[in-house]
Formats: sequence, structure tokens, C-alpha cells
Amino acid sequence: MIQEDKKVSEGIALAVLKASAKFCKTTIAEVRGKSRKRFVVEARQLSTAILKEGGWGYQEIADFLTYEKSGNHTNPLHWYKMHQRDVQTYNYYRCNFMQLKSINTDTVDEFEHFDGKLISVDMYNSLESRYFNLKSEYDSLKKENSQIKLSANKLKSQISSLC
Repeated sequence: MIQEDKKVSEGIALAVLKASAKFCKTTIAEVRGKSRKRFVVEARQLSTAILKEGGWGYQEIADFLTYEKSGNHTNPLHWYKMHQRDVQTYNYYRCNFMQLKSINTDTVDEFEHFDGKLISVDMYNSLESRYFNLKSEYDSLKKENSQIKLSANKLKSQISSLC
């Protein structure tokens, strides 16, 4: 786990950047560029959040995540605010952020080798689709069960009226 009192090294920052770029199906060059594609932006947000919580300042993050000689410190501020929104809104994003937070100096090689053990977007979409199918099936069975109970109660009352 990243220690907040200790600044994240540039080696760990690069591993986080590589993992978040790979997860978001983009490249480091695109993340450091000016693209506004959703998944490129998410890679920036994930990296920014880890670096910010790892003791980096916004100007340092801007310099690291852009190719400009001196990045604009307000961009990482915005990315961090959007990260805070997305971590509350999207389960897949929150899971990936938690995975990225697990990196430390002892695990950086393993982390980099396995690309941060991130869940892919395709896997998330597949799981989400499966969840909604199962939920729909559950709701259908629940409705059918209540109808069966209702029929059973009617049958009981008819039987009791016969006796």
C-alpha cells in the first residue's frame, strides 16, 4: 500500500502510468498527450490520484504526465476532482484504483509484470452484462414465487372452506 507520508518514487510512478495506460487500452504517449478520449482521460485520472495521494504536488504531476516542458498544474487538479467523482460512480474504476494503490517498492516488479492486475474493460462489461441477466432472472423468479404463494393461499382458503 502506498504510504502517504512517503513520496512515491518516479519508478513507481512510471509503473502506475504503464499499468493505467495498458488497462485503458492506450499508450503512455497518448496519456501524456492532449487526447480527450474517455479511457485516455481515465488513465490520467488514475495516475494523478495515485501520485497525489503518494505525496506529489500538482505541478510535479503536470510535469510527469505531459510532454510540455512545464505542465499546467490546474490540469491534474481537474483530473483529481474527476477521479473523486468516478471512484464514487463506477465500480470498475474504483476496483482499478484500489489495485493501483497496492503498489509499493517491494512489489513494483511484479506489479509492472502483471500490468497492475487490472480488470479489463471487456471483462467488466461482460461481468456487468452477466449481473444484469442474473438480476433479471432473479426478479422473474421472485415474481413467480409470489404468484405461487398467492395461489397456494387461495387453495388453502378453498380447502378450509370445504372442511
